[in-house]
Amino acid sequence: MKKHTKSILVLLAMLLFCVSTSVVSQVLETPIVANGEGQACDLTGTTDFPLRITFNTAPFNDDNVFITELSDENGSFADASKVKEVRRLISTVGGTNYNQLYKIETTFQLPAGTFGKNYKIRVRTTSPVMSQESDFFEAYYDMFAEGELEINGGVPFTLCNSETKEVTLNTSVVGEYLWYISKSGTTDELVATTQEPKYTITKAGLYYVFIDYGKCGGIRSNYLNVSGLSNNEAQIDVPSTTVEICGGVPYTFNAKVTNTSYTYKWYQDGNLVKSSNEPTYTTPNAGQFGTYRLEIETGSCTTVSDNVVLQQKTTAGFNVNTTGTLKTVILPGETRDLCITHDASSGTIQWYKDDVSLGTAANQLCFNAKVAGVYFASVKESTGSSCDAIVDSEKYTLLGVDSLIASIRTDTNYEECKSSTAKLSIVGVQAKAKDGNTYDLTAAQIGLLSYQWNKDGAPVSGATNNELTLNSFIDSGMYTLTVSVGAIPGSSNNLDVKLVEVPQVTSSSASNSLCVGVPITYTINNVITGYTYQWIKDGTQDVTPADPKILEVTEVGEYVLKYSGFGCNSELNPIVVVPFDDSAVTITPSEIVVMEAGSSATVVAAGGETYEWYQGEDNSGALLSTTEELIVTTLGFYTVYVKVGNCTVQKTIEVVEPDGQIIVPNIVSPNQDGINDTWKLSNSYAYQPSVQVILYNSNGKEILNTTDYKNDWPMESLGNQKIFYYKIIKDDKLMKAGTISVLD
Repeated sequence: MKKHTKSILVLLAMLLFCVSTSVVSQVLETPIVANGEGQACDLTGTTDFPLRITFNTAPFNDDNVFITELSDENGSFADASKVKEVRRLISTVGGTNYNQLYKIETTFQLPAGTFGKNYKIRVRTTSPVMSQESDFFEAYYDMFAEGELEINGGVPFTLCNSETKEVTLNTSVVGEYLWYISKSGTTDELVATTQEPKYTITKAGLYYVFIDYGKCGGIRSNYLNVSGLSNNEAQIDVPSTTVEICGGVPYTFNAKVTNTSYTYKWYQDGNLVKSSNEPTYTTPNAGQFGTYRLEIETGSCTTVSDNVVLQQKTTAGFNVNTTGTLKTVILPGETRDLCITHDASSGTIQWYKDDVSLGTAANQLCFNAKVAGVYFASVKESTGSSCDAIVDSEKYTLLGVDSLIASIRTDTNYEECKSSTAKLSIVGVQAKAKDGNTYDLTAAQIGLLSYQWNKDGAPVSGATNNELTLNSFIDSGMYTLTVSVGAIPGSSNNLDVKLVEVPQVTSSSASNSLCVGVPITYTINNVITGYTYQWIKDGTQDVTPADPKILEVTEVGEYVLKYSGFGCNSELNPIVVVPFDDSAVTITPSEIVVMEAGSSATVVAAGGETYEWYQGEDNSGALLSTTEELIVTTLGFYTVYVKVGNCTVQKTIEVVEPDGQIIVPNIVSPNQDGINDTWKLSNSYAYQPSVQVILYNSNGKEILNTTDYKNDWPMESLGNQKIFYYKIIKDDKLMKAGTISVLD
């Protein structure tokens, strides 16, 4: 009994041991970040921070991986897109087996953009799957050192007229930025706290930014000076917007604000008269009247003052007018007459150039200007008071020229790669003036220019006129025109001229009609070395012979000569070769001539180039005539041979006497039995150019209307129609009329 009891106790102990072993598992403890100091202060962007991972009870499986992750700035791992993996530990055979260390000492680096006070580290395992989070800690990536942070790149600026300007820091990190205005002798003013490294400044002040790095400290940016320029400060300092002075004396304008970093631009009647860092402008003693304004450029903005009118105290009772264009260019060697008119009773005239007097004369209404400048005339008339009446003319501005721009073209008949000649000519010339604008030269000014034509960048010898004629394909090239006057240069647009030597093709035939067995030969009379010639038939078939100069044509079709060379690919108009049609040769009055015995008749052939008339039905008889006309006096057969190009047409004429018949047949049986197959008239009516034969169907529709009827109707099927009507008219007189019955 004791033996059994002891055995049972041993079994129970073993069972308890197995159960206790099977329920033991790994315990992942809280990760320790940065030795538990509570902050990770990264000054370089590459700092390694210590991380301790511990676990107990049992090792992890051999395929386990430790994954270390950083939370978002609020310590949350809920948004996977904001969670950053910072370390991954994988055990290796023969290397470190992290799964059995129980305490792992490693490091991690902060991802770019890390900025905040509530970050956490999470350690995850993959086999088995579990995770553990660290305590909260502060973390700041690549912290600025004192003096490194800049606003607007350190560039100060001015706000004009209550405008605003967005400025940025030299970082893209989203964090917490405290924007201050420095206050002398008092507490600095916090004007904004932003997460983005930017801020919109709305008022002047000395700005700086403070970054609070929490436990890692804080730094201050460099100072940025933002000045302000109000609309009131940007004005001209005058007691009134209208200032009156005597004529002939200067006046000094002052700006209300003085800053040597500003640029002051003074305008009179819209024209810039002074630009400098000085806040004053003194007018000349002539031409000073007008409307003034001041523009102040601060480097970041521009202000525009109100207008101030400067006028003379004494009102003049006369007018001064200019003649001609006020603003033009003047060329070296050119003289320009500048003229005024006035109606002052006893005025004196003083001319000025660039506000400097050119002398005084009583009646010098015109001044001969030869150089660039701003000219005007001042007319003064005594009033007997403290101020004389002075009226200045409008100003003539003669602009100097920096360069010339010519425009050239080909004549309107020129076609690229089709023309064999061309004429180049000048269309116009513009001058690039000292004011930066361009002006068209007048015909008189263009006449002062010198010309030089250039081909492919080199001058063309002797080509110094305003036109250039090109007469050959060897003149093809890139053409320009150089123009000049004095020391002022100018050039034109480019003209790429492509001329060709158009092939001259002659034919062995006067026409393009092809006779059976008689070819037509086409010859290129001006073959040029350097050109390639190709004959194409019917658009696609290359029929170019070994020597393309001569093409022998034995088939009808459309032939095109293509030629290429010297940058051009061209072709001639198609040559359409057609079968010869002997219907072009006609006989008048007819091929059957009715003639009274003992009389004569004239027979005329037409449509050919040469004619030979023979007695009989071929050319074995006597040659009677070599012209179009043959006069016959005897009955019988006559044959004419008509030459048309390479073709010969033979026609035989029969001269017969009148048959005396006046009866018109009234039946026709077109059944091809040789009897009454056609409607045959006597030669009194048939083969007579003066006799008109008209046929109608049973519905009265005209189906035939002819002279010189050849006894050949009908020439096609008549269908089911059985009755036709006819009229025979001679010399506008009705000779016969009746019906024709169709018999089967």
